[in-house]
Amino acid sequence: MIVTGARGALGRHVADRLQAAQSIDEVIGLDRTAGEHVHRIDLLTEDIDTLLTAQDTIVHLAASSTGAAGEADAAASDRELAERILNAAKEAQVRHVVLVSTAMVYGAWLENPMPLTESAEVRPNPEFRYGVVRGEIEALGEAWAVETDSILTILRPATTLARGRQNGLALMLRNSAAFRNVDGEAPLQFLHAEDFAGAVETVVVGKHAGVFNVAPDGWLRPSEVSALRGRPDTPVRAPAVVNTAIADARRRFGAATHPGLTPYLQHPWVVANDKLKALGWKPDFSNEEAYVSGHSPSRLDGLTAKRRQELALGAAGAILSAGVIGTAAITSWVIRRRR
Repeated sequence: MIVTGARGALGRHVADRLQAAQSIDEVIGLDRTAGEHVHRIDLLTEDIDTLLTAQDTIVHLAASSTGAAGEADAAASDRELAERILNAAKEAQVRHVVLVSTAMVYGAWLENPMPLTESAEVRPNPEFRYGVVRGEIEALGEAWAVETDSILTILRPATTLARGRQNGLALMLRNSAAFRNVDGEAPLQFLHAEDFAGAVETVVVGKHAGVFNVAPDGWLRPSEVSALRGRPDTPVRAPAVVNTAIADARRRFGAATHPGLTPYLQHPWVVANDKLKALGWKPDFSNEEAYVSGHSPSRLDGLTAKRRQELALGAAGAILSAGVIGTAAITSWVIRRRR
């Protein structure tokens, strides 16, 4: 069995879990950095056909470190990498491939039911390339499965957090939510990496084909997430268009934010886990436990609402002076309206 990205935050959990499974004979990890049972290899440039020979299963976790940040180039390289893995799997006659996608492929839309099941349409918000490319990778996997008559498993996890390891996507969601949305706020789900590893073990050992959401039971309201961060709910709110502009400006100045995440903070995209639980999997960690385990305080945590408002005004002023967009005028209008 092969696990790509075996040295990553999630890959470590998955590789350890599979190595401990009595029904799995051998687990070979592939990553850019070597480790115990992990081969050092650049999967985008080096030959991988030989490594896949005689392997029955591939769990594909490897991805660009900036892919989840919505970078177009990184997202494109993730698609290219998945295509290489699937082509090599075809040549090596691998019988089972597990592709790790994301719950973001459903998109965050006002009319989404809560929670979303696997039968929901795949329609990621186009402004955030990460979700779009994951949908494209799923399509590549489905074509591979039909062509080779092999087993394809697609996992769509909620935002996944590993203890002691900063998660790029979770960090961006948190930073992009620094200023609350007056037009609506989405509930959130947080999956513990160990529960994700358990889901991988379930589908690998059982060779279960199909699409499976991976998420804890239920979800958290934004106010509940605020409480977990150790600060009260902030009254500082702005319309979605303003939050998008601020996120874009902060990103230009180096902050880990993305304007394309605004819909995911405004509209629901929480998922149901019933299909996976029917296979015998169950989450050991709640949303709260997963969040606390993987949470690292940000610079805005613990600040008063007044100080957060001052920072918002400062960011808007920087936007105006840099000539990026007219966010300062919009933000000023919002604040005057609130008075």
